[in-house]
Amino acid sequence: MIFTFITNDPIMANYVQSAGIDRIMIDLEVIGKSIRQSGKNLFLSDHTIIDIPIIKKNFKKNSLLVRINPISKNSKKEVETVVQMGADIVMLPFFHTMDEVNTFLKLTDGAVINSLLIETKEAAELLPKIVELKGVHEIHIGFNDLSISYGYKTIFEPILNGSLEEYAMVINKKKLPWGFGGIAKLSDTTLPVNPELILFEQLRLKTSIGWLGRSFRDSLDRNNLCLSLKEEALLIRNFLHDYTNAPKDFFDLKHASLLEQIQNT
Repeated sequence: MIFTFITNDPIMANYVQSAGIDRIMIDLEVIGKSIRQSGKNLFLSDHTIIDIPIIKKNFKKNSLLVRINPISKNSKKEVETVVQMGADIVMLPFFHTMDEVNTFLKLTDGAVINSLLIETKEAAELLPKIVELKGVHEIHIGFNDLSISYGYKTIFEPILNGSLEEYAMVINKKKLPWGFGGIAKLSDTTLPVNPELILFEQLRLKTSIGWLGRSFRDSLDRNNLCLSLKEEALLIRNFLHDYTNAPKDFFDLKHASLLEQIQNT
């Protein structure tokens, strides 16, 4: 699984690279985000476009992913700038139409890996068409905004109602790399849903991209960041290695446990 860590801190980027994390994400998305996520206690980025060359300089061996703003009149300049500054992967968030996707693909014009963040009801419904587009290289299902778009009571509703499994079937049929939600520290016992059960679901649905979530970042040992990151990443990688080839019945039982835990939170 490809691990992604969100930061604009060059010191942290060096630690992340030393710890064997595959990608750094610079998050430039700000347009409309604070309004739609108001009162949700979600992460609002303070990253800026000038962070890109700084992080690129400190993270040379691995890929730099940049999440841009939704499509607007400024998108052409924004895409050109992030590509010129060194983005390897560009992610389009919060889109609703095929026109937005096609505009994005035209703007990147094969210069980078294109990643699409499915986090609106309309985008989810367009997924069967989206995966057919030649320029789409990977997909991520964003639970936070998707739950807001659908009016879900919990961010885990796509797991409960089976829609995540439907998305997985569509994406896996085209053999596109993809992921969903975030990955928490396996050692974190404070979370309402056991992070092991989320990882079992990642394996069951054959994901290949994982975002290290906010709880992972916030609970790192600041006195020894590199060691902490290495230890936590190794725990997850060993977990995935140990269970990747588990039988279907095993994953079905873990899925049932996950559903029960979500319903009880």
